[in-house]
Amino acid sequence: MLNITFLYSKIILSLSILWIAAAVSLNAQITPLPQAHSHNDYFRNKPLKDALRHGFTSVEADVLYIYGKLVVGHDMPNRSFPRLKPLNRQYLKPLWRRWKRCGKEIYKDYEGVFYLWIDIKSYPNQTYRELRDLLFPFREMLNYYEKGKFHEGKVTVILSGDRPFEALQQDSLQLMTLDGRLSDLEKNYPSYLMPFISENAGKVAQVEDYSQVDAAALLRISSFIRRIHDQGKKARLWATPEDENLWIKLLEMEIDLINTDKLSKLQKFLLKKK
Repeated sequence: MLNITFLYSKIILSLSILWIAAAVSLNAQITPLPQAHSHNDYFRNKPLKDALRHGFTSVEADVLYIYGKLVVGHDMPNRSFPRLKPLNRQYLKPLWRRWKRCGKEIYKDYEGVFYLWIDIKSYPNQTYRELRDLLFPFREMLNYYEKGKFHEGKVTVILSGDRPFEALQQDSLQLMTLDGRLSDLEKNYPSYLMPFISENAGKVAQVEDYSQVDAAALLRISSFIRRIHDQGKKARLWATPEDENLWIKLLEMEIDLINTDKLSKLQKFLLKKK
């Protein structure tokens, strides 16, 4: 009996070592892409996992506050409610497991930040309180401020959509940050509170159709990005076409994140540009 138990323990230990080695090896083969943002990441076949497999360093999930719980989705559900997955299960726990498994990193030897965007679709203050409670056990992994003191982690949580400004600003434990808009540039919020300014690309370029993008429209985009960088913040545009020619121009303008729904296409593009 003792020999069987000993043999079983050795098998379990060997399998554990092989699993850890395979996980580290797989992670080491992935090239992190600092400009890659997975728009509406929860629509993927494997949310978060697909983005990580392609080296993305930024993912976005819409959340709904329903019966005191945060679930991932864009519209209030009806009969489909049971199919909506909790934010905790789909994003927070998997990120935490990866962070621990990879030696408190999201990508091996990647010094940059991993961004988790939470686009709030309903009840911002209730969502904030619930999200704060959900994030608290994972705070060691996060970049956050407590009573004005910065704690350095690997993941920055950014609240977008219906943003709970006052709730976050008045909190002594700021586990999250805020996504800014074009109108917020005039207010010049501190970068630790609002690290990004994001806007609809058509609004910035002042065009209704991307066939109308000309030199003047590109100049407006470039000016927008420059104003953001002058404030020490990062720039993101959404509703951009999956167009490599536009991506080239955005990189020349030093855009910080490129929005995409096509993970493989952007990954191949950015790897070629390295």
